Amino acid sequence: MKLIFLSTCILLISCEKPKFDKIGWSEKGDLGGYPKRKSMLNDLTENHKLKGIKHRELIELLGLPENYSNEEYNAMSYNIETEYGSDIDPTYSKDLQIKLTKDSLVESYRIVEWKK
Repeated sequence: MKLIFLSTCILLISCEKPKFDKIGWSEKGDLGGYPKRKSMLNDLTENHKLKGIKHRELIELLGLPENYSNEEYNAMSYNIETEYGSDIDPTYSKDLQIKLTKDSLVESYRIVEWKK
């Protein structure tokens, strides 16, 4: 019984959640997605100050956003995850959307999910 408890404790300690890292965040996968962002998102939003930082600091931290075309003038979007069905049309998308003030400070952010 002690061996099972000890093994469980070691397993739990070794299974830390991935921490945000700029290089991993920017790394593109085979299909043009970002395979490491999903696992880093929780650490990024809980342990890194986003709200109140300058636009320049946000770009230094996360890189350039992927999509401006569907956003408001003062908003940016970073794709976290996209899933596809049997064709090229996405069936699921998860994005980190960031809203900026008129002074280019991060006003707020939210996670937006879309499912077909």
